[in-house]
Amino acid sequence: MRHKKFHDLVTNVLEPAISFIKKSRKRESMPFKEIEKIINIFFPKTKYYETGKGFFKHVFVIHSSKRKLVLKIGRSKKHIRKDFITYNHLPSNIRNRYFAKIYWRKNLFMLQKYGKKVKVPRKELEKLKIIGKKYGLKDIREANIMKFDNKFKIVDAERR
Repeated sequence: MRHKKFHDLVTNVLEPAISFIKKSRKRESMPFKEIEKIINIFFPKTKYYETGKGFFKHVFVIHSSKRKLVLKIGRSKKHIRKDFITYNHLPSNIRNRYFAKIYWRKNLFMLQKYGKKVKVPRKELEKLKIIGKKYGLKDIREANIMKFDNKFKIVDAERR
């Protein structure tokens, strides 16, 4: 398994913390602020990056020794499962060429490669939209595309 350190953190610290917080506070919603505080303790550089917040998922930038990765946390398992299924349904020779690599998924969590947020040229955006349409992807827009080395890749899309 790649990035076992992050997987162990999720399994041994974050998942038990979520269930404990939900039970002790008698709440149904995800404790995203508390999770962010826990992640900042283990990965101090994380607090210097803006947390991505969507309606369904929160994204935390974390670092391995050589890579910048994101830990995506969903409100429910189905929100993370959708991204993972979308990634796995792409052909293996296309998957990592046009979509950011997903290393693993566990319940509410997913670890994914992270690129730079830059302005996407219109030509590249159109190219990725055509590829997305060919493989049944939707929601391909500039906010869901990042630059990895010298290539633009999709980081978040859904199947039609």
